[in-house]
Formats: sequence, structure tokens, C-alpha cells
Amino acid sequence: MANKKRRHSRTVELKRQMEQEKLADEKSRSKNRWDPAGRALLWGDLVFLASSSLLEMNGLITGQAAGLCTIVGVVLLLVALWLLFGKRRAKGPRL
Repeated sequence: MANKKRRHSRTVELKRQMEQEKLADEKSRSKNRWDPAGRALLWGDLVFLASSSLLEMNGLITGQAAGLCTIVGVVLLLVALWLLFGKRRAKGPRL
């Protein structure tokens, strides 16, 4: 009787496999998650460009000021895109 090995039931193996799949899924989600700073900058840039466009259409700012706002908005957009997609935390294939 001392030579008998203890066997796990099938439910224990299935439970362990489900836990490993759950961990792998969470790891995949965290890898694909956007950078919070980049996401906030992207939304802020969208609001900034929309408000400057509305101000120009209503005649509250000049065309030169609207052009300056557009240039600033494009620069902020490029910075946001760099934060979201430019730097890589983990090594892997780049899309």
C-alpha cells in the first residue's frame, strides 16, 4: 500500500486548467491595454480641437488663432499616439 500513488480527480485537473487559462487571458488583456496617460491626452486633444473649431465658427477667435490651435492639436495628437503605440513594454511582434 505504500507504493500506491495518489491520483487527482479529473475535476481538480480541469479546475487547474481553467485557472491557467484565466491567468493567460488577464495577461493578454493587460498587454493590450492602452497607456492611461496617452488615452487621457488623446481625449483632451479631441476636446481641445472641437472647442477651438466651435470658437472659430462662432467668430470668437481669429483664423490665425484657430490655425495655431490646430498646430498645437496636431502636436498633442502625435504625442498621444507615441504614448499609445510608439513605446513597447514587452518584446514581441510589432503591428
